[in-house]
Amino acid sequence: MQKLNINVTLFSKRVILSNTRRIKSMHIPDGYLTAYVFVPAFIITVIFWAICIKKVKLTEKQVPILGLLCALFFAAMMMNWPVVGGTTAHLLGGASMGLILGPFAGGIGITVILVLQALLFGDGGLTTLGANVLNMGIIGVLVPCVIFLALYKIVGVKGNKLYAVIFVSAFAGDLLAAVAAGTELGLSQPVFQYGLTVAIPAMAMNHSIIGVGEGIITAILIGTLLKLRPDLLAQSPILKRLPQLQNKEDLEEENRQASELKQAKE
Repeated sequence: MQKLNINVTLFSKRVILSNTRRIKSMHIPDGYLTAYVFVPAFIITVIFWAICIKKVKLTEKQVPILGLLCALFFAAMMMNWPVVGGTTAHLLGGASMGLILGPFAGGIGITVILVLQALLFGDGGLTTLGANVLNMGIIGVLVPCVIFLALYKIVGVKGNKLYAVIFVSAFAGDLLAAVAAGTELGLSQPVFQYGLTVAIPAMAMNHSIIGVGEGIITAILIGTLLKLRPDLLAQSPILKRLPQLQNKEDLEEENRQASELKQAKE
């Protein structure tokens, strides 16, 4: 087997993770996972795809938003930012897509991005596609949605609490996706040299830093749509519960009725 080298700095100690390529992001390449790790991941992912195809419902307004978000985070995933010890990490976009479009549409969107990156740029492998989708398209999308709904009921989302809840949800989704990737790598010994004690902390440390950026960008994106296009968020399976959207929906309905009445008089 070809030897690979990955430099990872962990708690000021530099370790060499075996293989000639360095994992620059959460995209796991071919040859890094054993069959008993990537096969179950593929099975879980295929089941998730089937559920998404059956459950996803997009309105005419949401379809172009899905395309725009896919383009945005396709580019964002290709940009690896330096973090600790010379290693890099990247944004996921799962939280934004899940909260704005719902977990099923968000999962499909992330899947499309990962498939294109694997086929066109070799960023992530084909045998590990199931694992990558599991990490970024399932965990990275579902976790923010679940945490958002839980915090919505526990602490509420009035005023600035909304942005704090969005930040925490996106940060947690990014971090847990990284932990899942580290777990898969750690369980893949001897294909991947180091076990769970190295792989999980290394991935978690890097993505806890980039997760801060993920939380900020997600909050800014949703906050901007809330001010400029609340009608789009009102169709979200997750965000439609926001009291801010309920008030704006009532106002928009009143304006629509007034406009129709004015046109009828004319």
